[in-house]
Amino acid sequence: MHAHFSTFLAYLESEKNLSRNTLLAYENDLKQWFAFLEKEQIEETQIVGDDVYAFLGTLRTRGENLERRSQARKLSALKAFYVYLEKKALIQKNPVQSLKAARYKRLLPRALRPVELESLLEDGTGDEMRFTGVRDKALWETVYSSGMRISEALLLSINFFSLSYIPDEVKVRGKGSKDRVVYLGEKARRALLEYLPFRAQVLVRMKKNCDALFINFKGGPLTRRGAHYLIKKRAHALGLDARVTPHSLRHSFATDLLNNGANIRHVQEMLGHASVSTTQNYTHVAKERLFEVYRNAHPHGKT
Repeated sequence: MHAHFSTFLAYLESEKNLSRNTLLAYENDLKQWFAFLEKEQIEETQIVGDDVYAFLGTLRTRGENLERRSQARKLSALKAFYVYLEKKALIQKNPVQSLKAARYKRLLPRALRPVELESLLEDGTGDEMRFTGVRDKALWETVYSSGMRISEALLLSINFFSLSYIPDEVKVRGKGSKDRVVYLGEKARRALLEYLPFRAQVLVRMKKNCDALFINFKGGPLTRRGAHYLIKKRAHALGLDARVTPHSLRHSFATDLLNNGANIRHVQEMLGHASVSTTQNYTHVAKERLFEVYRNAHPHGKT
């Protein structure tokens, strides 16, 4: 099985068009599985379904945060791998074919309330003339204005922008290597125009040349981990919900569009969802927000 590990990952990337993050997750899941088989001295031809449950059990005892969603993903990785081996006639029997993953409840998106959103997007005290302040504002405005994923925003190239011009349409590459056009509103374009001179100064000072639009203070590309840290730090400073993440801005983008009458199919296209059923999650959020308005404003809303 180890010999076919790399070819399986290549197959997922080229044939299934899985995202980079999913590929990395599957790779880590399978490496953990192989390590378990080696430690327990389980031969490849002797694997049975109970071995998979034992594998998941060892991860829990090691203190890993193995929620049902994570269990489901790890089992999906194993199933995909053994289906691949089966199709290639590399195994005679699929040991995980009949296993079922633990069911998990899909959580509704956490959209920011208007006051939270405005607090997050406004300039931080004393940050207006600092690189990190203008960069973070430009990044959050870009994500909220366009609805793009944080990973898509961090892949934007400086080649499509200049110190004097920010386009109102940008092409991004989403999940499954699918391209789509997103739109930048006036506030996002203005924030980017304020950020770009600071970006140029950092690169000159660090004597670096970076293609990424959003960079760190050392002149390298800003990472997803870095972006998550920055918004958590900002949210904490403002006293916002600890669950706020860069993805909260994307949730807010979708929810606000639907609350203001946008067609769900149009929102689906702007978000880059393969299925409208994924976008429909946001309609529940929109309805909940409307109910909250009713509850707070109508004389009988609280009864």
